[in-house]
Amino acid sequence: MTERPIRVRGARAHNLQGLDVDLPRHALVAITGVSGSGKSSFAFDTVFREGERRYLATLSAPARRLLAKLARPEVDALHGLGAAVAVGQQGPGPNPRSTVGTATGLWDLLRLLFARLGTPKTHRGLFSFNDPEGQCPTCRGLGVVDKVDPALIVHDPQRTLRGGALVPTLKNGYTVYSQVTVDVMNQVCQAHGFDVDTPWQDLTDEQRDVVMYGSQRLVVPYGKHSLESRMKWSGITARPREEGYYRGLVPVIEETLTRNRNDNVLRFV
Repeated sequence: MTERPIRVRGARAHNLQGLDVDLPRHALVAITGVSGSGKSSFAFDTVFREGERRYLATLSAPARRLLAKLARPEVDALHGLGAAVAVGQQGPGPNPRSTVGTATGLWDLLRLLFARLGTPKTHRGLFSFNDPEGQCPTCRGLGVVDKVDPALIVHDPQRTLRGGALVPTLKNGYTVYSQVTVDVMNQVCQAHGFDVDTPWQDLTDEQRDVVMYGSQRLVVPYGKHSLESRMKWSGITARPREEGYYRGLVPVIEETLTRNRNDNVLRFV
């Protein structure tokens, strides 16, 4: 049974005028003609462009982004066309890290192949707790994990948040590690049915968790200040630096511990 040819009908790219051609499959076909007769318009701007467009549509997302640059060729119909490859001297882009593998997604498959079938070579750094490659990702080679105890943050449960119920609360009502002013803290509390003037012992467990572990109920302004600047903060209307959800005391203290295990934060561990 004879295989159906590649059928091109009504090709009109550039100087082509409704060209109809049947190209045999699995054969070497040469397109000849005088200069300006439309050889490149037919081979590259019609047949190859449509084959390239169809092929890229089956590839990964990075490759599919190239489709925006590939317009459909000016042709009425093109049947029986498979994947097409053209050899040219024009680069795909200015990025020196872009290759055929990265553009087509083949590089991802090769990396996965080597990652699963390859045998890694060990070195002495993998057995050292002082080496980033060898240390435990949880304790980072220290052998201990610092966990903040919320009970150690509470100073006097009979007091209010504004009045110093928590250890890191200053005289002006600002609570160190909260990263928000007392007015903003009050907005967060009110979103959960209480305020900063409610005694700590009268709060529900859920309301206490809001103070300790944060809230995602509303976006508030907060400032990322150093420990020294927070200890010297005498006002309650500091200019906010960012906006986001209130993070809570415990997450901020634990984050501080990863950077600097000083006495100010170790007292809550």
